[in-house]
Amino acid sequence: MKSIRLFSAALILALVFSADVSKAFPAIKATANTDKELYTAIQQLVKFPDNCKELGHSGSVWVTFFVDGDGWIDVYDVRGDCMFSDYVKQQLPLISIENPELFGKTYQIKISFNFIAR
Repeated sequence: MKSIRLFSAALILALVFSADVSKAFPAIKATANTDKELYTAIQQLVKFPDNCKELGHSGSVWVTFFVDGDGWIDVYDVRGDCMFSDYVKQQLPLISIENPELFGKTYQIKISFNFIAR
């Protein structure tokens, strides 16, 4: 019985630790070394959200974000169509910037989502 409790406690600690680590190190979905590669990575990663396809909804957002000292994107502000705002906030932090010359910069870009019926 004591070994089952010990094993259960160890398993719970492992799960808690892995959840904390995954928050600290998000999965990299795209990388960039230049401004142009950063914009390309955003275009490749931020696709039309499925929930908006179902509604046949188009729109755009203006995003202000900062590249921190470790090369990760911190989204400051997303303005525009609320159908796309949360989606963009989730996707941009999955991009890793490798070039230290881009660290510490703030960007503001417009991302448009145009629904095309097929």
